[in-house]
Amino acid sequence: MAVRGVAMRLFRSIFREQKTRLQVDWLTHTDERVMQHLADVDPQTPEAIAAATERSTEYVSDRCRQLTLRGLLEAIESGADRELTYTLSDLGEDYVAGKLDAATLKELSAS
Repeated sequence: MAVRGVAMRLFRSIFREQKTRLQVDWLTHTDERVMQHLADVDPQTPEAIAAATERSTEYVSDRCRQLTLRGLLEAIESGADRELTYTLSDLGEDYVAGKLDAATLKELSAS
């Protein structure tokens, strides 16, 4: 029964993200995958996110910066080398939970 619930959540998420991406020109498929991944883990480096989402580290790093600028992720400096890790912001959590619509995301692109 738990598997069915997870499958339904994934199914609804796919259709919601496709509809939203069509309406918000800056939002990419990778952005969706990054946020979905970060919803389930502790803060991670772009390298770890890239490995989990099967994307290049350079591309994931760029998308994390873009999502941070729009308030969907938070960047956290850690360690002596000041390595960046990323986590979902409250706004990002709302997006993953389906509480934000395309109009709200369009406003973020103007920020």
